Formats: sequence, C-alpha cells, structure tokens
Amino acid sequence: MNNRPIRANRPIDNKSQGTNQKRQAGPPRQQKQPLPQQPSKQPLAKKPKVAGRGEGVGAGSRSAIGKTSQLISPALSQKKHKPTVSSRRSPNPLSVALKKWLADSLAFSLLFGGSALFSVSAWFSYQLILNPDVGIWLNQFLPASTQIPLQPNDYLYSLEEIREELKAVGRFFGEPLPLPNREVLGDMSNSVTTARLEERLFAQNPYLKPWRSFLLPHESLVQAPVDLLIPVMQTRESSTTTPCPTGCKEIVELRVYKSVQTPYQAVGTPELYRLVYQLPVNGPAESFVLASLIGTRANQQGGNRPLPLTDITTFKNKVPESGVWFNLYGNRLVGDTQVPYGHIIHYNPKHYHLSSMLEWKSAAGEHPIWENVTGGPYPELLVEQTMGLEPQFSIYQVRPRRFVPNPIELVSISLDQEVVDHYAYRRAIRLARSGLWSPALSLMEPLKKNSGTGGDYPQNWPALAEAQLQLIQFHASITDAQATAAWASPSQKVLAGLIDGRWSEALNVVQSSSLNQTELLNLLQADGGRIKNRIQAALLENPEEPDLQAWGALILVAQQGRSEAIAWLETQSQASPDNKTRIRQLLD
Repeated sequence: MNNRPIRANRPIDNKSQGTNQKRQAGPPRQQKQPLPQQPSKQPLAKKPKVAGRGEGVGAGSRSAIGKTSQLISPALSQKKHKPTVSSRRSPNPLSVALKKWLADSLAFSLLFGGSALFSVSAWFSYQLILNPDVGIWLNQFLPASTQIPLQPNDYLYSLEEIREELKAVGRFFGEPLPLPNREVLGDMSNSVTTARLEERLFAQNPYLKPWRSFLLPHESLVQAPVDLLIPVMQTRESSTTTPCPTGCKEIVELRVYKSVQTPYQAVGTPELYRLVYQLPVNGPAESFVLASLIGTRANQQGGNRPLPLTDITTFKNKVPESGVWFNLYGNRLVGDTQVPYGHIIHYNPKHYHLSSMLEWKSAAGEHPIWENVTGGPYPELLVEQTMGLEPQFSIYQVRPRRFVPNPIELVSISLDQEVVDHYAYRRAIRLARSGLWSPALSLMEPLKKNSGTGGDYPQNWPALAEAQLQLIQFHASITDAQATAAWASPSQKVLAGLIDGRWSEALNVVQSSSLNQTELLNLLQADGGRIKNRIQAALLENPEEPDLQAWGALILVAQQGRSEAIAWLETQSQASPDNKTRIRQLLD
C-alpha cells in the first residue's frame, strides 16, 4: 500500500484510484519527503459525488477527511480569533487625550498662522503705500526685474553723495543747519497732552508696561531723526562794494533734506537723506538797499543787479512757535559802513516747505530781531532803519493766511490806513507819519482809554488801531529818552528836542549863550528834511503856537535866507505882533 499521505482537501474518485494502481505496477520510484500539512484558512467546499467505479472507496475517504476536518477546525478557529480578542482591549485615556491635544494644536496653529500671514501682508501693503522707504529696503532683496519702481525724489543720499552731486555741477554746500522733524515740532500742545495721557495710562495700568513698545507709536519710543537745511553755494568774483579777502562765495539755493532710517538699517552706517524741497534765492536789488541811506548820494548810485547772499543763521530765543525762522543775509559796503540786507526765511516742518517771508535792509547796520512790542501772542520782527538820532523801526506781525504749505505771513504795522473815525485819531496819525511820536501818543492814548464810554469817543478800538498805538509808543519811548538825556553838545540837545517835538525846550537852548548862531545854522542846514517835515506837520495841527512859529522861521533862514523867512512870517495870520517882533530878533 502506498505510504503517501492523503490530502484532506481533495476527495479521491475512481479516476485517481486507477492512476494510483498504475503507479504501483511500474518500476519503483524514489519516494519524496512528505510536505508539512498546512491548515486551510477557510473550510473547503464539498464537491459533488461522482457516480461510478470506486464509489465505496471514495465514500470511506470522505468520511476520514471529514473527521480530520472536524479535528483541525477548532484549532484554526482559535488561532484566527486570538488577534480579535487582543484588539478589543480598552484604549489608554492618556493616549486619547494626547491625540486630541495634538489635533487641536495643529488646527489652532493653522488658523493662527493664516491670520498672521494675512495681517503681515495687509500691514506691508499699508506701509508700502504710505512709506516708500519700505520699498527701498525691499529692493535690496529683489532681482532687478521685479523691483518696486521709485520716483526720482524717492532716492536716498548720504552727505558724501550730495557733495559729489553738487561738485559735478560746479557747486558745493555750506554748513548744514539742523531742522526739527515735523513729528517732533508740530502742535506742541497736542504733544504735551498726548504725553500726559500716556503717562496716566501706564500709571493706572501697570500690567500694560511690558506691552509699551507694542501699544505706543514708534515715534514715541525712539528719538526722531534730524532733518537738514543745506545752503548750496557757488564761487563769485570780489568787488569794491561786496569785497571778500579770499574765496568769495554766495548762496544760490536752499535745500531741505529729510532724514530717513530705512528698515533694518545696520548700526554705524551713514545717515541717509531724501531731497524734499528746493528754494532758489537771489539777493535784493542794490537800489533797494541804498534807498535806506537817507540824505546820501548813494540813492542815485544803485542799480537793479541783485547783491550776493553770503551767510545764513537761525533765529533763536524770542521767536514765534510756528516753524523755524532763518536770516539769509549779505553786506554792502557804503563808504566805511557795512549795510546789511537779506531775506527772512520761514520753514514749515509739517509740509517741508521753505518760504521767503520778507526782503529787508538796515541803514543802521543792525540785523532784524524778534521782540514782543504789542503784547500779542507772538513776538514781532523789528528791522531798524535809524539814522543818527532819528529812530525808525519797521515792525512786522505774524498773521494767518489761507495757504496750506505756509499758512502765515509777515505784515508791517502801517500808519497809512485809518480805522477810527475821530478827529483826534486822524491828527495823531498825521503827526506820527511826520515823526512826532510823543505828540501823537498824547492824542491817541485818551482815545483808547475812553473808547466805548459814549459821548464823542469811538465806540470800539480795533486791533489795527491798537497795533498803531503800540508802534507810536515804541518810537515815542526812544525819542523821549533822547530828549531827556544829558548831552555834552548843545546842538545835539537842540536836535533831540526838535525830534521829540519839544519846541519850547529847544528854543530855550538857542536863546541861551551855550549855543551860538553859527552852530545853529550848521545844524539846520545839515537837516535832510527830518526837522523841516516835523515843523510843517506841527504847524498844520497847531498854527497858533508861538515857539513853533519861531522854529518855522529859523529853518527857512538856514536853508533859504532871511528874506524868505521874513516873507513867510508875514503870512502867518495866527502869529501875534509881539511874537513876530521876537522872531525877527532871533533871525538877526
């Protein structure tokens, strides 16, 4: 009988039985080692019975196979269901919580990252619109084909680059002057109020101090950069009227450079600036400067050529708070006297705007100063034109105007306009125009004091009338101080009295033995019209005053002769016969 094991998953039929018998009849073959029997993972399906020969044997075999399958099936069933039992164990709570936390963290990170990316993109777009410096910084990292386009005024320069640029056109710059940043100057009251609110906020909420750098604007945490005013200069030729020992130069342009700190600028790198404003400048005409020299031949010698501007300084101490004020000036030599002239320059930091506010000159050789003359909120600009004992000041007030880049202007306090309808006021204005400041002041002060009280006095006192009163009072204080001063020369005493309108005091000095007739005639002949105009204006207002009539005759004697003086005296109907006799004795 064959020792080969019988396969459990294959029934034996008649055909297979015959084949086995044939194999037994042949020559013996080498038997193979039996293969290990592997259990079937799934129960085998029963094949249908085959009718025919060997049915009995097949039935026995199927019976044996069936029993074997019943023995193998429980073992296979147990082995199959073991992993299922282990997979149904209860999960670890710590592992479940960790997985949930990781999932929540991932979702939150994605949400936060997306929000942050959107916020950064929006902030960068906003900065790119308002601050072109961000684009300048970003261009350092972008290829040439994708760089952000910039306008010519967006480029930044160092001082060395500015110097090289000017050198290429034959110019150079002088000493740069610092300018306050517009965020620093601005409205000082608002800045103080904001600082107080910030201090109170952090004092009442200490927990906000760690977040100070995030809550406050960048300008409140760092020192603001300093802008520059750079005078652009060029060489010029020396002349007899505007001499210079070596290296003659003149200022032809003023430039405002804004200091720019690009994002992530390395420490120690040169300061960068952007050109924000240019103001070409020329000096005043020579005829304008020489016109202030009253009584000299220089009035006819000046031409229309502009005089050079050589220096610029910043006004300090008493100055208006609206912006920054500069004095751009030069000097013209007249004989042995230096006559200064120039422009008053105003800088508005809110709009980076430069303006020439006033063209000035000073026959007194003095530069303009700021002084509070009228007692108003702003000081006034004083330009002195004094010649000898004749005080003459031009006073300019700061007044608003409708011009956004520079909303202020300098307006001179003028005596040409009459704003009060009163006889005494009109008399005072006429006397002040002639230089009789003290008599004009004595007429105008009672009007202001009694205005609005009814009667013959004015109903109100306009601001221009007050400014005119302050102008008259300023000059009257000077002439009064000169008239009461102790003079070593009698002629100077007489001149000071005549300038202040003190006719009687001056005549008393003439009648005394301290002043001879020759000195008096020389004094009156040297008059360039200042004393004569005062006497004529006073005679129109007070024709009956005896001492004033005497001075009218004396000045005609000195300038036109005795016959002209006697003829004029006879026409004075207000003069009494006794006074005419006294005046004739003075003329002799």
